[in-house]
Amino acid sequence: MNKYSPYILYLVLALFVVVLAVNDFGPLSNLQQSIDDSLCSSTAPEGIRPNVVIVDIDGSSLDEYGQWPWDHDLIGDLTAAVASGNPKAILLDIDLYENASQEAAGHTKVLADQLTWIKQAVLSYDVAETTYRTGKTRNPEFLFINSIVVDNPLGVMDENSSLLVRKVFLPANQLLIHKPLLGFDYNRPDADRQLRHQQLVMNYDGYYYPATSLLTAATFLGVPPDQIKVIEGHGVQIGTTRIVPLDQRGDLLVRFSEGIPFTRFSAAQILSKDFDRSVLLNKAVVIGQLNGEDTEFYHTPAQEDISELVVKATVIENIINDNIITARSDLAKYSLIILLLFGGACAFVLPRVNIMYRMVILGGGLVVLANVVYMMFSSYGLLIPSVYVALELVFFMMASPMLDSKLLRNTDEENKKPGIKAPEIITEKDLKDTPVREIRSSAADPENVETTALNTDSGNIAPSAEIDHQTISLDEEATKPKSEIKSEAPDITEADKTSVLSESDASAMQSSPPDDSPSDTHSHLTDSVGNPIDLSELKNLGRYQVSGILGKGAMGTVYRGIDPAINRPVALKTIRLDFVTDPEEMAELKERLHREAQAAGKLSHPNIVTIYDVGSEGSLQYIAMEFLEGQTLEDMIKKKTRFNYRIIAQMISQVCAALEYAHERGIVHRDIKPANIMVLGDYRIKVMDFGIARVDSNSMTKTGIAMGTPNYISPEQLKGAEIDRRADIFSLGVMMYEMLLGKRPFKGENITSLMYAVLNSDPEKPSSVRPQVPLLFDHIIGKALKKDPAERYQKASEVTADLQDFVESFAKG
Repeated sequence: MNKYSPYILYLVLALFVVVLAVNDFGPLSNLQQSIDDSLCSSTAPEGIRPNVVIVDIDGSSLDEYGQWPWDHDLIGDLTAAVASGNPKAILLDIDLYENASQEAAGHTKVLADQLTWIKQAVLSYDVAETTYRTGKTRNPEFLFINSIVVDNPLGVMDENSSLLVRKVFLPANQLLIHKPLLGFDYNRPDADRQLRHQQLVMNYDGYYYPATSLLTAATFLGVPPDQIKVIEGHGVQIGTTRIVPLDQRGDLLVRFSEGIPFTRFSAAQILSKDFDRSVLLNKAVVIGQLNGEDTEFYHTPAQEDISELVVKATVIENIINDNIITARSDLAKYSLIILLLFGGACAFVLPRVNIMYRMVILGGGLVVLANVVYMMFSSYGLLIPSVYVALELVFFMMASPMLDSKLLRNTDEENKKPGIKAPEIITEKDLKDTPVREIRSSAADPENVETTALNTDSGNIAPSAEIDHQTISLDEEATKPKSEIKSEAPDITEADKTSVLSESDASAMQSSPPDDSPSDTHSHLTDSVGNPIDLSELKNLGRYQVSGILGKGAMGTVYRGIDPAINRPVALKTIRLDFVTDPEEMAELKERLHREAQAAGKLSHPNIVTIYDVGSEGSLQYIAMEFLEGQTLEDMIKKKTRFNYRIIAQMISQVCAALEYAHERGIVHRDIKPANIMVLGDYRIKVMDFGIARVDSNSMTKTGIAMGTPNYISPEQLKGAEIDRRADIFSLGVMMYEMLLGKRPFKGENITSLMYAVLNSDPEKPSSVRPQVPLLFDHIIGKALKKDPAERYQKASEVTADLQDFVESFAKG
């Protein structure tokens, strides 16, 4: 997988959600419907709704005035009694079809006479639905005067924008002679049998007509039918001020409440002479049966078994009190755009941050989405389609841990060559005092190359029997083009591969023994009386008992031992001095090693390996130090251990604590690298080889002893300049880079090009190689790897300070 895999993963997930949204995936649509229902129920106004009153022809009314159905003249008396209270609108939710017996008895004429002066009364009629619109256009008798206007030049809406009707069932003709207001009745539950919508407009024989609820609300607002205008795709405009939003089917989404939130009066009360009908003043009154034998009941999101009379009263109340739910159809299109934009933004940002921040961002997104949805509905009655956006966030949360998995890891990173900026020109003056260096490179591992420092003035060179070497002047090679450097790379023999090993406690403890046999590697070692030492049979070093070999390196062998005085396990690091033939130089080197080891032995810090003792066994010098159970950071990196960023910050902070403690006491490590960092089981850090590295670099380089790989060496060390604590900080930056990415920041085909890269090239930022690396690490590593020591961190504690907030953010979380 390449480094763009995290971005691609997020984009694929976003497109997948978009496809689900476009195809209106059933389960998610049902989930969206459930969310909308919950919002409607939880935000419905409590208490009695104003402006609407129900007159119920209930059981007490039937007991007093006779069983249902009543004669038309009694209905006329009830309507007149209601009208005497001066309501603004009256809806007669009663079947008033042709009835020969009623007409013959004169009851229908009584009701018709009453309707001649009750102009605010609305009569209802039933309709029969059809699935297609008829082509004919005619003006049905008595009905056309109640038609409403369509706001477009043709006066015709899309077929799916209104209820299509093939037949109407109007009241008795005798009631229609005086042209009363007529509204249709029709309820259409959704697929789950819940009633959420009310059809407000129907198409019949080429014209559009209002529902009883819409016409009653318009009458309450003082608007006649010819001033009701349908704006296709938007809503119904009542007069000049009120617009009722409709969905794409021409339906109103009703805001239901629990129970019956209206003032109710019995028809018997209204007909009583003692009743104060002024309570009906300026109200919209709905007359009908709440619980009659022929009454239909519906399930709604707010409650089950709600009477059709309450449904009509609720719709009227929603319109006249502007208690409207808006479900705009165009929001679905906008949500697709939001899904794409949001998915693209997440794909760009999330891979660049660690998993904790990813989860915080996505979890915060869900919280913000929920609050926005609730606020928009409770404040503006606007339903926002949110399920697909929430699904996208959930998918992103589920995918976030995968970004740190091996599946999406950039496995080709190690084979890619980092881009190198234009090299800085190093002048002859800069390098005139630089010592000549011998180059040893390994064809097997171009990165793990090492140098042997030679002093041409002393004439002391490592024994030719051990190494075939080639001497290259840094003055000549540092400024050569890379192509020339590569062409002049020395040939590498098998002997070169095995004779040049990096020297440290960590590498010695964990590495496999070199190919050279002990007799070859230590052929010049003798005891105190000059007899050769057989290291395979070594039983003691000074007062320490040797119990086994922990590891071998070019500088010597590390043994496991016991201090018999206190029965304490120790690690015994031997340092060869058999390469020195001059007795005076041997004595000087022993003294320096003893002095440096003593100085390092004074360091007492929880993150520094403790040195107990220093001594010699003939030409074999040894140092007794703290024995640790753990593994080196080098081994962990070689095993491709993937550290999380909090652990990296904590480990580097511990190394900084050790360096700061040593630097304050005048000791510079000079060889900070993963092989010198011991990691214990709980990620506690122990820094090894304090003081010994100084002996290696200051003294042993005179005699041709390997001083380690230049991958971690600061530019001033390569130039032979004065060394101080800032050299350790440069090495720390290299090590931190390797922990983050599993590769080193500077590369070269051979030792010369590697040193050239250290001196002249700036590595890629870690976040450019692996976008999820926090940008804080870019800042720290960039500052630590400055070529000029004056531009770096001046103290290790400054690195710790920059890491502190990052580490504490995990502790607080």
